[in-house]
Amino acid sequence: MIDIRDKDQSAEIILRPNCSASWNQNRRIIVAVMAVNTMFSGGFIAIGAWMVLPFMGIELLMMWLVLSRVFQNLQIQQIVNLTSQTLSIDVGHQHREQRWQWPRDGSCVLVSVRPHPWDPLQISLSHRGEQVSIGGFLNKGDSQQLLSELRRHLPVRHYCPEIIISI
Repeated sequence: MIDIRDKDQSAEIILRPNCSASWNQNRRIIVAVMAVNTMFSGGFIAIGAWMVLPFMGIELLMMWLVLSRVFQNLQIQQIVNLTSQTLSIDVGHQHREQRWQWPRDGSCVLVSVRPHPWDPLQISLSHRGEQVSIGGFLNKGDSQQLLSELRRHLPVRHYCPEIIISI
């Protein structure tokens, strides 16, 4: 998902992964699975097969751990700020965890195309040998939208030589 706030000579581009479910929706899924497990465990207890209960509990615990881990990973955010003088990149989950700030002069966009036609573009911002990959979680359409927005503000200095990028 891309959110672009464009002004005359500056822009703020916020990049987030597509998140199909909120944490409340994930909790509802866990509660629904727990309700079904409770119904089945009642039947197993009625016939004396109580050894099934710990496995159902472990199943719910593992499901909660996996869903919470995936949801936490989907909360990453990358913010690219372009002003008339500087380029800054902020990356983090709940707050800024990493920051790069470079002068806008000498900064460029590096693009490489992956071999499969459905794969998104691999986009990096670079300044004097230092390179930061952005938007690795974007789909193909979003990565092309990101490239076209970055192209308006920074020079694109590298293409994959075999394939021409059409936007």
